Amino acid sequence: MAVTHGWGNLAIAFRHKNYRTYQTGRFISQFTGWMYRIAVGWIAWKLTHSFAWSGFFAFIDQAPALFIMPLAGALADRMDSLRFMRITQWMLLAQAILLALLDHYDLLTLPVLIVFTLVYGIIHAAQQPPAQAILPNLMPKDALTVAYGLNSVLFNVARFFGPMLAGAFIALWGTAPAIFANAIGAAIFLVCLTLMRSEFSMPMKSRATGHNILHDVREGFTYAMKHDGIGPTMIILSALSMMTFTIDNLLPGLADGVYHAGAQGLSWMTSIMALGAMMQAMLVARRGGVSGLANYVVGAIFWQGIGFFALAASGNLWLALACIYVIGFASSATRVASMTLLQYSVDLDMRARVASFYSLITHFLPAAGALVVGAVADLIGMRPTMAILGVWTIGVWLWANQRKGAMAGALEVEADAYRARMQREKMG
Repeated sequence: MAVTHGWGNLAIAFRHKNYRTYQTGRFISQFTGWMYRIAVGWIAWKLTHSFAWSGFFAFIDQAPALFIMPLAGALADRMDSLRFMRITQWMLLAQAILLALLDHYDLLTLPVLIVFTLVYGIIHAAQQPPAQAILPNLMPKDALTVAYGLNSVLFNVARFFGPMLAGAFIALWGTAPAIFANAIGAAIFLVCLTLMRSEFSMPMKSRATGHNILHDVREGFTYAMKHDGIGPTMIILSALSMMTFTIDNLLPGLADGVYHAGAQGLSWMTSIMALGAMMQAMLVARRGGVSGLANYVVGAIFWQGIGFFALAASGNLWLALACIYVIGFASSATRVASMTLLQYSVDLDMRARVASFYSLITHFLPAAGALVVGAVADLIGMRPTMAILGVWTIGVWLWANQRKGAMAGALEVEADAYRARMQREKMG
């Protein structure tokens, strides 16, 4: 199937039955997952009223990724990813039901919430590599830009409307119904995964005898860092994740601690950031190819920095929302285009492991960075902290701008073409 530029690509993608089934279930699960995150974030803020504690909860939600994601990526390169996903969905279903019951009966304390947040983080971390790596098996290779663009569109539609509905649920009935909604979403996704035909799961790869999971993790890491395009992209994403991407985890404190807008303000900020990300992802999805994506990634970093400087200077909630929209648009451009390029140029038997490294960087590092950024915000205030993030982001842009040509040459080609070119260069 030849994929061309234009909005028709979005309709073409959903003609593939397994892609349609998978994304329907995943969208519903992500929608209710955002309701869950808003509810838990609000509970944590009401229990502590601390920027640092907000950063801590963001950290423990993502901390398991450091250990779980690389192992999950190696496993997903060996086994049936649909079966892997079904197991994790059962776990998410049980976790959401139990947490909703504890909240409903007023049994949630800070230590209990920490434990449940950590458990959720473990399950979610295990699910991310197969969830990303399964997409190329549901559509033709030349439709990968469409697949990952639509993946982000649906994620951000859920991110836009989910917090809105969560804000209404919390205002009317409290946090327990918003948490229980996540159990419903997990159950629906589980049904969709069960309906999918198993031959469209990630194919199992043959491994040399004696190679264990840790060997596979090391092999994947070495491959990624030695690749002329994947290595620099991972470095750029790591630098952004440690500081720039922490904004997602700081929104509760920004909404209530700076603009005094409460849970409704938090839902607005989360939704407007998602709206920016959603609009950007639609632009990527309609491209239908990877040409120019490396330049797109680097340009988006610059606009994130500008967004942070404007946010630091803003004393008005509505202007702050506009700044958050710009940051959401630009940060999504960096992530979606990077993931598309990585999956387009990676060798097939490294796909899940590279996806796991990407997920580890974009999930764990922002949470770890939020610990530091949250503590700094407690000391000097949120607005000066936003200015620091702006300076950092522009610095990353300057570094990336010097390397975008080499990245394009390595990432905007198929894996076989890149491997052949590297072999020719080695042979002189």
